[in-house]
Amino acid sequence: MRQVYALLGLVKEWGPHRVNAACERALDAEAINVGLIGRMLERGTETTDGTPVQQGLPGTVVTPRFARSDSDFAVRAGEQEVAG
Repeated sequence: MRQVYALLGLVKEWGPHRVNAACERALDAEAINVGLIGRMLERGTETTDGTPVQQGLPGTVVTPRFARSDSDFAVRAGEQEVAG
């Protein structure tokens, strides 16, 4: 029963679509463990193709936890790296 309650808690926290995708991926790997499913959801690895799973309303996409905008990686003109 504890496993069932833990799985229901994951559904409340992450939504049924993401939990279902994580469960399908875990079953494909024959890994039946609610803790593993929870870690998959925390890391965002519940899909096999790497695309975020829609959660809640259609059209909403879950943003990866450490996603950054392109401007974070832009180098301004005139800046040079110092070799040391």
